[in-house]
Amino acid sequence: MQVNDAYAPQTPIEGVMHAFTRIGRRLKAKQPGDTIDHSAHVVLFALRCNGALRLSDLAARLELDASTASRHVRSLEQLGLVRRSPDPDDGRAFRVELTEQGIEQWETSARHRMELLSAAMEGWSEEDVQTFERLMTRFADGVTALTEAPASAAWADKGWAAVAPRLGRTGRAERSTDTDSTADGDPAGSANHDNNLESTR
Repeated sequence: MQVNDAYAPQTPIEGVMHAFTRIGRRLKAKQPGDTIDHSAHVVLFALRCNGALRLSDLAARLELDASTASRHVRSLEQLGLVRRSPDPDDGRAFRVELTEQGIEQWETSARHRMELLSAAMEGWSEEDVQTFERLMTRFADGVTALTEAPASAAWADKGWAAVAPRLGRTGRAERSTDTDSTADGDPAGSANHDNNLESTR
């Protein structure tokens, strides 16, 4: 057990903060079977949701400086997970896109995390899971409303709902995601995300 896990929060808000710290530390760590780290997973997720992007656009979506984004892209290129292609709108520029191997790698990594979350809720009633999802979504909406983010980062709010159905999950987690994918009441928006995803193939 790590030292922080033995900490006893003094207030409910401290308890929430402590819980997020514990969860975040573990979800950012490599899971059994992972071959990429958390930062690479996030880059692949951005490309999976948005399709091919210029390096500057990728950096903006990830809220990173261009040099850091470029370093991530070079590392992923060496692993065969992304490739550069000419930008059809500007012959002097290039775009970054996922390879088939990159798509498979991201989906494998995401599936590991979904399995971890499903296992953590083993024994929960369906009502418990639905209540947890509702409160977590409400909390996420509250945090989003109070924090500034560039307009280019808005893709992440709906990105997961667009790609999750393709992971082929079963059971409680899949039912929860199906609800998420239509929660905004915009089927056309979901279709547009699917079109973006297909552009990476």
